[in-house]
Amino acid sequence: MTFDSVKRLNKIKFKKDFLASLVVFLVALPLCVGIAIASGLPPEAGILSGIIGGIVVGAFSGSPLQVSGPAAGLIIIVYEIVQKYGIEGLGVILFVAGLIQVAFGLLNWGKWFRAISPAIVQGMLSGIGISILLSQFYIMLDTFPQKSVLGNITSLPHAFMHGIFPIDGSNHHLAAIIGVITITIITLWNYIPRKYKLIPAPLVAVIAVSIIASIFHMPIKFITISGNILGSINLISFEHFKLLLNTECIIDAISIAFIASAETLLTSTAIDKMTNLYKTDYDREILAQGIGNTLAGIVGAIPITGVIVRSATNIQAGAQTRKSAILHGVWILLFVTALPFVFRFIPAASLAAILVYTGCKLVNIDMAKTIYSLSKGEFFIYLITIIAILSTNLLEGILIGLVAGVLRNLHKMAHFKIKVINQPDENKIIIKIKGNLTFLRLPQIAEVIENLEKGKSVQVVFNNVSIADHATIDLLVGWSSRYIKNKGTVLIDWNRLKKLYPDFGWESLSAIYPEIDTTTKQYLPRDCSKCINYHNSQFRKTDLGS
Repeated sequence: MTFDSVKRLNKIKFKKDFLASLVVFLVALPLCVGIAIASGLPPEAGILSGIIGGIVVGAFSGSPLQVSGPAAGLIIIVYEIVQKYGIEGLGVILFVAGLIQVAFGLLNWGKWFRAISPAIVQGMLSGIGISILLSQFYIMLDTFPQKSVLGNITSLPHAFMHGIFPIDGSNHHLAAIIGVITITIITLWNYIPRKYKLIPAPLVAVIAVSIIASIFHMPIKFITISGNILGSINLISFEHFKLLLNTECIIDAISIAFIASAETLLTSTAIDKMTNLYKTDYDREILAQGIGNTLAGIVGAIPITGVIVRSATNIQAGAQTRKSAILHGVWILLFVTALPFVFRFIPAASLAAILVYTGCKLVNIDMAKTIYSLSKGEFFIYLITIIAILSTNLLEGILIGLVAGVLRNLHKMAHFKIKVINQPDENKIIIKIKGNLTFLRLPQIAEVIENLEKGKSVQVVFNNVSIADHATIDLLVGWSSRYIKNKGTVLIDWNRLKKLYPDFGWESLSAIYPEIDTTTKQYLPRDCSKCINYHNSQFRKTDLGS
């Protein structure tokens, strides 16, 4: 490729990044403001996070097309922190959370966040979505949410009737109208032709309801923001670090680091499926998020994560490099510096309505159906996580979900059955093993196989075996050798055991037990795979149940 062609290609890429950055900026701006207000903070805190997420995190990101900024998923925990410790306390906690994320990245721990069960992650997002929906519904009506999720649920009918009916022109009623119109526009925007969707639905909704509110001079709450964004920086001081002597503050910092990292890497994984341009460097991504959150804590902003809506918008708008994410942060900075008065026309109810809609989207019904169809046990973990989050708090709910997941896996590992089927007419014995082959089950296996009648044709069928350790394989090998010497036949899928435990020392096995040749499947019938698949299917259907 010539220098001119490279230059032309870079020019095309920059043009696409430039246009994509404008689209992402239009999506991000109302969300930055709305999430800050919902978190109990001034709008400037969300805008600062949007700027840092775009310019700083975007520059270091391990997922170049991912867009970072304030996330709805952290509203609940941030609101609770602000109520307990104030903005300065949040700054200290966020600073420490950022350092924890930096440590995650430097220690190459990014990949471990991918090991979290999708049921727990989706349960976390659904629990957060329901909490946001309930709390922001009250804000949308120009009133105040209750102090607990249960309170929000029980008071919902009264708040709904008070806000919607009677139609008397009160501020609650007018705010409700603005909220309903906002959600209606966003919903209907999904059905218009794709070529008209260049302008994001939330922006269309905000512009429309701002015009309506201005024309009719509605006596509802509007957004006010400082024209000097740098003047709104609230630097933390060393005096505030005394809060770290409080164990609860450390736990809050760990919570933010964990949740922000999990949400970011979940988004990164989704982005990798949307485009083939890049593959995420998970450790670098966590490191970038840590740098961004450390800086956000210093200046008094709110937590930053990778966010799926803005990231998906970035890809759909044609972004090619990280320049798009960086530029969107630049546009936010320029807009709030040059046109801060525009915010005075935006009803607070419209931003709350956007978050109500966002909360509904976080409760992904299609994903819940997928989890249910794949595994009833995983769906149970999903429900436990949601209920735990709603009945306790975000951190405790996630921990309960994790514990439930661990207990379920331990149960699966411990679940074991062995069944012997005699077929005297064919001089044959079938042994069906369901569960994992670990030393814990060695006595049960030994008791069965070592008491079999000699001189038979014995077939061992495995079902749902994903683990095999040295002790159980050694038992099977030794018993097979002895049984064959006593004029019996043993049929075992040795290849499957090799895959489950490749370090057993299979190469030297023929020298120790010459009567067992695992390389040629000597003791397996020619259609072994069909035989085993058939017996596995019968095993699942009839003998031991599903």
